[in-house]
Amino acid sequence: MIPEKWGQGQLFAFSALDGESYFTDDFTGTLSGDKIGVIFHTRCRRALYFGNMNKLLSPQIKCVLSDMITAETLLGNLSMVFAGRHLVVGEYTDINGIYVSADGDCETVRADGVEIQDTKDGEYTALLRENGRFAFSFAKSVGEAVSLCRRGIDTDIAALKETKKKPFENLSCKRSEYAALYAKCISVMKSQLYSPEGNIKRIWSTPDRLPHRNMWLWDSVFHAIGHRHLDTEIAQNLILALFDVQREDGFIPHMARPDYISDITQPPVIGWGAWLVYEKSGDKDFLKAVSENNKRFLLWCRQNRRKSEKELYSWHTNPEKNNRCDESGMDNSPRFDTESDLFAIDFSCYMANEARYMKRIAQELGDSENAELFGSWSEKIKNDINAALWCESDGFYYDYDIQNGCFNKVQSVASFLPLFAGVCRKEQAESLIAHLVNPDEFGTELPVPSISKRDKTFGTDMWRGPVWLNFSYMIAKGLDDYGYTALSEQIRNKTLDSVNMWYNRTGTVYEFYDSENRVPPFCFNRKGEVFEPYDFRVKYQTIRDYGWSVTLVFDMLNS
Repeated sequence: MIPEKWGQGQLFAFSALDGESYFTDDFTGTLSGDKIGVIFHTRCRRALYFGNMNKLLSPQIKCVLSDMITAETLLGNLSMVFAGRHLVVGEYTDINGIYVSADGDCETVRADGVEIQDTKDGEYTALLRENGRFAFSFAKSVGEAVSLCRRGIDTDIAALKETKKKPFENLSCKRSEYAALYAKCISVMKSQLYSPEGNIKRIWSTPDRLPHRNMWLWDSVFHAIGHRHLDTEIAQNLILALFDVQREDGFIPHMARPDYISDITQPPVIGWGAWLVYEKSGDKDFLKAVSENNKRFLLWCRQNRRKSEKELYSWHTNPEKNNRCDESGMDNSPRFDTESDLFAIDFSCYMANEARYMKRIAQELGDSENAELFGSWSEKIKNDINAALWCESDGFYYDYDIQNGCFNKVQSVASFLPLFAGVCRKEQAESLIAHLVNPDEFGTELPVPSISKRDKTFGTDMWRGPVWLNFSYMIAKGLDDYGYTALSEQIRNKTLDSVNMWYNRTGTVYEFYDSENRVPPFCFNRKGEVFEPYDFRVKYQTIRDYGWSVTLVFDMLNS
């Protein structure tokens, strides 16, 4: 099954699976919205595109992969294929032609048949056309661009296309109705892998390649959960790369790149994700590395993210109105509209879950000392959550406002994480289920909205109403653990149906979705009003070809 759906903003990138692909000299594009072409997001953007798309000669799209586009016309084939991290080759017809345009001040010169685009910023592209074939290159000097272009024109394009198609030819999706989406997931997953570089010593992933390019903590874990079905070594590396940027004191940054780490962290989910990978790989050396390094991280969280002697955890927040708590991953959730410090239900549950899985890892390694440590720690966190963050009158978990000594009664999707972390008693789980299926709260057409429909902020802006697949995934996992398998299966099926519908309509998989499954995801606000036309240089919109949406859908399809 070869993906054939074209959609503006889809990724076009060279993967570390096929050769060197570096963060520092990345040459990545997104599909155009008004022509068959790719916009390359260099300092000064370039567009590589086919011309003369009249109705009589309208091409038929045959393949849309993250590194190859092909189409058929009455007069011949059109194609663009990544042959190297700075080289695209392909085919064109005399009628359609192949062209390059550039934003801003661009001087185009020709030398011995090569067309060179100089944008006055130290970056150059070169285009060579020859007998219905072309090579398009990117470099930091004219000579390098021309040389790469000349070498590229001799590429065996037919063989290269067959190589790109091969992984998709014999795919087997357990549910045939999602076969095209299954192939799309693999294509996007491939695109988001970078080669080892700088501080990062192994292959690593980024949330979406564009506009995000750095490595993120919980994204890497969610990515590993999907990749474990394709290659357990890569899945392990995506998690181990997080320890490459770990500080001596145990801290792991929420965001890193080969020469930088941030100064805040992100949800601790490494032990849980590592265990899921281990279930596929059986590699105890990997498990031992996770045990040693994740323990240091969790102890850092305990030392630096508690506001009392209780085993309850608080996120770092900042004054930025639309990004009050990026450490939690729920940047603009109304939970954080207050200026108060909170005992956070999600952070506390993540810690309880990590302790639970670290106990399991220790037991698997025959480490009785750590098994006892993490077992008692998990129980203490669990008990403190139920004592301090459970509201008996509402039958619901909330954050707790430390300064004002009261519940912060914002009903968010985070409050269902006690199911995921195994924190609830049976009667508490039953109460949470009642909220989860209530159509006036969280029982929407597409579950699970990021905030209750009763909340005054409920709408279409990021964590203020839309559905995020990572939470739906974790909640479904928790429902399975508590025996609510019919409900968990319903959540998964509705999630897959929605993602599949919008993929078939728009050619992409999105960062978040409409809880009523009516509004196209690209119309949603993201920390403010939607901007048209789509241009993330002006404003980040709902991200397209989003990493964890793809990997978690892929995991669901392999379950």
